[in-house]
Amino acid sequence: MKLSRKETSELIKSMEGRILITTHKNPDGDAIGSSLGWFNFLKSMGKDVELILYDRVPYYFDFLPGAKEVKQARKIEANYNWAILTDVSSLKRTGFEEIPADRTLVIDHHITAEPFTDFSLVEPEISSACELSYEVMLLTDPSRISKEVALPIYTGIVTDTGSFRHSNTSARTHKVAAELIEKGVDPAEVAMNLFERNRLSRFKLLKLVLETLEFAVDGRVACVTITREFLERAGAIPEEAEGFVSYPRSIAGVEVAVAFRELEEGGWKVSLRSKGSVNVAVVAKAFGGGGHPTAAGYEVAGNLKAVKESLVAVLRQAIR
Repeated sequence: MKLSRKETSELIKSMEGRILITTHKNPDGDAIGSSLGWFNFLKSMGKDVELILYDRVPYYFDFLPGAKEVKQARKIEANYNWAILTDVSSLKRTGFEEIPADRTLVIDHHITAEPFTDFSLVEPEISSACELSYEVMLLTDPSRISKEVALPIYTGIVTDTGSFRHSNTSARTHKVAAELIEKGVDPAEVAMNLFERNRLSRFKLLKLVLETLEFAVDGRVACVTITREFLERAGAIPEEAEGFVSYPRSIAGVEVAVAFRELEEGGWKVSLRSKGSVNVAVVAKAFGGGGHPTAAGYEVAGNLKAVKESLVAVLRQAIR
């Protein structure tokens, strides 16, 4: 059932019993920020809530309030009365085979979101699940938006808007950011933790990855590849490759950037970024994925050569 913001806030107020919060696997800033924001918000309301993720919290988010309370599991063993899923467009994206809860609510902003929960609030036009969560929190109980809630929400907005550079940034986004700063958020603290805590291994990995740079469709598509061998050689962890797709995207003349990252369990995670002329959400959906018009992705099995060829064929048609 689709809900309005007000209906969602009333539903959250009424939630009783055990509440589970989760988000998508390989969590980014919006996923971590929105889930931690709701975790801290609901705890302040005295609700019984747990936050369980399929993958660990990346180290550069460890400064966020509540990060140390996040549980990691490949299967959710307990049963819950409610589950709130943030920034996730399908059950498959959570990594879990099932969400053991009597009733479920998703708060999301992906244009490719699928109806997979009992209740849903989905607004594709908003910058992030964090901004949408904040708007619902204002309707639920604004007095609960402490610094512990504001800091993860602000962090998620920063990451999903590319530090307010992407086209999903609106005037309201800036107003929300200002309101969160008034709650005690220090923008310099967020920027330092997100962008100035790189380990040397990240740069060793980046050097290897940039050497794989290649072009397709008359230079309008640029690709890089991150293999498990590269991670081992650099002594890096997978989350240190986060954002590498931005390097080929920044090249003049490139319309779509692609990063292929080899997964531990086999296959590839494909990240797509567009400068706006190509709707990469549609491209990703063709391969079972999803996302936003300018940022999307999917996971696929197969050898790298075949994966690249099939994607380039679709991108060639999309660009035409």
